[in-house]
Amino acid sequence: MREITTAEDAVKRADSFLNQYYLFRRLEGVKKTGDIWVLQYDVSVLGPPKIVIVKFDAKTGGLIEYDKGK
Repeated sequence: MREITTAEDAVKRADSFLNQYYLFRRLEGVKKTGDIWVLQYDVSVLGPPKIVIVKFDAKTGGLIEYDKGK
């Protein structure tokens, strides 16, 4: 994997990862804290929002955490 330098790169990486689990996803937020990209997505098609969070290491591009929510 390669370094994630921009928010656009982080979104592309997260979309690629989440595509294997969800057909629908809407980006709710993206931020970089230190060397970690944190992205929040709403993956609910109908009904109340279901928020999932993915975190990537900015230097390696590797997935750090995938929180499916409740």
